[in-house]
Amino acid sequence: MTIHRSNRALTGMLLSAAVGCAGSSGALHTRFSAVHNTLTTMGVSQLGPISEGSLAEGATARFPVDLAARCHTFVAFGDGARDVELNVLDANNQRVAGDTTRDAQATVQFCPTVRGRYTLALRMADGGGGYLLANWQGGTNASGGAAAGADGPGTCANAIPITPGQTVTGDTRRGQAHHDGSCVGAEEGEAGAPEMVYALTLERRQQVTIAVEQAGFDGTVYVRSGACEDAATEAPGGCNDDDGDTSHSRVVIALDPGTHYIFVDGFARNAGNFSMTVSAADVPSIADVCQSAAALTPNTAVTGTLTAQELNLFQARCGNNARGPDRVYRLEVPQESRLQLHQESDYDGVVYFRRACAEASTEVECNDDAEDQQHARINAVVPAGTYFVFTDAFQSGAQGSYTLQADLAPVAGGNTAGDTCADAQLLTPGTPVDGNTFQARDDIRSPCASATEGYDVVYRLNVTARSRVKLWFDSSDLREQGTITVARACEGAPLTEATCRPGALGEARAFDQVLDPGNYYVIVDSAAPRRFGRFRLNSRVESAAEVERLCRTAPLLVPGRTVTGTTVGGTDRFQASCAGGARSPENLYRLVVRRRSAVRVSVTSTTNGYDPAVFIRQTCAQSTTERGCNDDAGDVQHSQVEATLEPGTYTVFVDGYANTNSGTYSLECQVTPQ
Repeated sequence: MTIHRSNRALTGMLLSAAVGCAGSSGALHTRFSAVHNTLTTMGVSQLGPISEGSLAEGATARFPVDLAARCHTFVAFGDGARDVELNVLDANNQRVAGDTTRDAQATVQFCPTVRGRYTLALRMADGGGGYLLANWQGGTNASGGAAAGADGPGTCANAIPITPGQTVTGDTRRGQAHHDGSCVGAEEGEAGAPEMVYALTLERRQQVTIAVEQAGFDGTVYVRSGACEDAATEAPGGCNDDDGDTSHSRVVIALDPGTHYIFVDGFARNAGNFSMTVSAADVPSIADVCQSAAALTPNTAVTGTLTAQELNLFQARCGNNARGPDRVYRLEVPQESRLQLHQESDYDGVVYFRRACAEASTEVECNDDAEDQQHARINAVVPAGTYFVFTDAFQSGAQGSYTLQADLAPVAGGNTAGDTCADAQLLTPGTPVDGNTFQARDDIRSPCASATEGYDVVYRLNVTARSRVKLWFDSSDLREQGTITVARACEGAPLTEATCRPGALGEARAFDQVLDPGNYYVIVDSAAPRRFGRFRLNSRVESAAEVERLCRTAPLLVPGRTVTGTTVGGTDRFQASCAGGARSPENLYRLVVRRRSAVRVSVTSTTNGYDPAVFIRQTCAQSTTERGCNDDAGDVQHSQVEATLEPGTYTVFVDGYANTNSGTYSLECQVTPQ
């Protein structure tokens, strides 16, 4: 909104009109008439009736008002008071305009840019007595200029010129709420915050840095290169909400010759004062940079160093639009191949590749984080051709060293350790192994993968005594598609005597089963067509005796009967697919289902701060038999699982969200035969 505080010249004019009429309570209306006539000659008209009353010294009267997006003049007269204060408050009870004089008459002019509900606060600051308050609408603002409108300064129609090297200050509340950037957080179909628009004209291609500091509000900045009114012309990577914190926004972007429009806006509906500095540096043309791109030799690492002063010439679809300094390499792919791009960096890196260097629309794939922020990786099958690979950064001003490598392999697979059952690698429990299906073939069909599954590698696991075996990925490019299969025999399609666990990312989703002594094959499968990638496989083997004892001696759960318990002081031996893995201490109960039934198990926390979880397994020590899991049922104090179960004995687990979450609870089970 645009705010105009009371103007001393206007106040003086109205005081002069009313001064000869002061002196008694009956003179309030005479004074009002004099001011009314003066304002009418200025082209404004009275809006609504006058408000009258009396107040003691120090007392305040409040008047809710709905104001249109026009200039309003409020005048308050006091009879007996030596100082009348008048302020305009917004919906958050914040002062947005007010009188600054000490007199028995207060004048405030206020020009909101959008319709809204406000409050007039009239206070007897010195003395008490009667008052009269009136509202006029229209005319000019307090500084003598036209009221803010669609064509006022700071709009697309009247953008404020700005040049590189210039610092400006402003107030977005003086702008119009007509535009939103891609990162401003405005709700669909609703006007966002007001914005101020600046026009930056460049004579040659330059890297432009736009740094905005907001005074106490969450602001944004975005750039349009084309029609100012057209949101589709927002420059790629040209919108930023927070740079380090919510009081700073920053865009670093290479812009071509011409006029570009800079919008200083607010996140959601935030608005306020700001300062903005625009700087520019000459940059080579995109064509020149692409033409001089260094060759990226397949299967050979290249290293480099980025500095904060380097240019941000290219942007990407991921990684915060890759707003950091960047380098480009040319990669020749002689035939259709598997491609694995891998980058390690000292900073939060981004890697992506395009078919045409200068055309952002030809981007094939982009990755920001692989196992952590310092690793970025892309796995793809690509046709023969020339590609351009970009090593970039998430944050503007990033700096540090990087290593980039592009590996190629035949689409059908190549030669990798553990590619076949005969070449299976030994798996040592407790020692993570790093693997990669990049060069693996599709040799084995897992029982929980489709007929068109992906590439696989094989490990050997020797179980010397009846044991609880857990296998999981600490990290994996395969994500939800990655499958861990354990089998006695490694031949046949599909495998026989095999159990598998898809999406075993993290110990909470591990393959978890009691196995008899013997030699087993552990197969890691991409489980998706033409899908491959790196992974870290972890394992744990422990005696099954204690787990089996817990499962065997778990108390019987009687339907319709409420039981109470506590997990305080317990041990975490079982995890679940929900509740952050349910890695807290748990209690176990056996539930016998005689006939196919609808089962509902409900847990209520009776300890303040305890967030319980509940899950059901068909086989106590086998995570793959989970039949239902829930953390919150309406709120964090309640959890509930509803499932249709076939006849059999099940295990009900009362656990806690994530880790170190324990407390007292009540548990109830309902079984309804179907």
